[in-house]
Amino acid sequence: MQVWEKHVFPLEGLRARIRPPVDEMAKKVLILTGDIDGNLGDNAIAWSTCENLTAAAPGVSFTLVSDTDSFGWDLKNVTIIPRGIKGLFQLVRKAVESDVVLCGGGGLFQDDDSRIKMPYWALRLEFVRLFCGKIVGYSLGVGPLRRPSSRLFARMSFACMERVSVRDPEAMKTARATTGKRISIVPDPALILGNGSRPQARSILETHGVPMDGTPLIGVAARKWFHHVDSFIPHMYAAKYHLRKIPGREKCQAFSRLLARALDRMATEHGAFIVFMPSYNSSHEADDQMCRETMENMVSGDKRLLCVDTPKMYKAVAGHLDVMLGARMHPAILAASEGIGIVGISYNQKFKGFFQMLGIQDRLIDVRDFVDREMVDELVSLLVTSLKEEPPYLNRMNQMRREIHEFNRSIVQEYIK
Repeated sequence: MQVWEKHVFPLEGLRARIRPPVDEMAKKVLILTGDIDGNLGDNAIAWSTCENLTAAAPGVSFTLVSDTDSFGWDLKNVTIIPRGIKGLFQLVRKAVESDVVLCGGGGLFQDDDSRIKMPYWALRLEFVRLFCGKIVGYSLGVGPLRRPSSRLFARMSFACMERVSVRDPEAMKTARATTGKRISIVPDPALILGNGSRPQARSILETHGVPMDGTPLIGVAARKWFHHVDSFIPHMYAAKYHLRKIPGREKCQAFSRLLARALDRMATEHGAFIVFMPSYNSSHEADDQMCRETMENMVSGDKRLLCVDTPKMYKAVAGHLDVMLGARMHPAILAASEGIGIVGISYNQKFKGFFQMLGIQDRLIDVRDFVDREMVDELVSLLVTSLKEEPPYLNRMNQMRREIHEFNRSIVQEYIK
């Protein structure tokens, strides 16, 4: 452990020889993110990070890695380079030029998708560390790390970093078992994402036939689950290239039916209108498909599907709801940041961490318990409570925003200015 914590192939001489003159490379940041192409949550994190660091350090420029450069961002200081081999030379050049590399935020360090994820991140960070000596772990989601090999590669990853920050207490517990470095908690950056146009969001809702007359509105961000297996092949590639049979279909169908029963009760017993808002609509995740399946299982006609593809507009639409039911994390985060009541259907520890920070961990139901114990009554009860009560976490939310801004200012002061 001490060897890994102290040295990760420092090549200061090489970097000095190939690094451009200082005045040509001031205030440049390379960000290594999750799937900003298809995952609205990862996109929200990256957008918010660039937006708020720009506010703290005007003139800074960013480089992100993605297979698309059309995100609808209102930022002109962001460069996109391709993923994989075709973008390797540009990645090296940008790492050399950068004042700091940010790893995160988001749930990057975990092994519930595949065994290859932690080796991937460890090798990626060690490679980048050859060309930029300053790497910061930025509001990382850490865990679960169930396998010894995953924890070893997490240790190697943290050894590459000058500073480590994680996004919640659950991530802190997992990270502490893999590094002796000082770790700070920095809440998810999506909490300080700028606002979209509320009038435009209202217009979207009205165009889709969502009543804006005081009818209780419940947003639903459903997703598939139960399909992850103990494999070296990430689900994304297993689904795309048909490398194995994707398990869990029966469990997903049961989840959809039970969720539909709960939402039907909210519509018939409490007059609610259901607005499905999927947030990860790529082919391998297909949240939109899961939402449509749940809609088909519902008896009530009081429902609509809205596919909002930019985080700011998603946040603005969520701001018109009364409650968001999130089976994905970032729909809940974006709704909570608008002061909307949230209920979670959790599939790993990050839900517990976020809801614990807000002091509402009692508004969570584990997805496996929900299906196995048919917890329709319990879900309805949580939704009704959230409809009737003011969100109890608004003061805590303001404190969490301040913590993110303070960390961003420290990054600017230490690495950028």
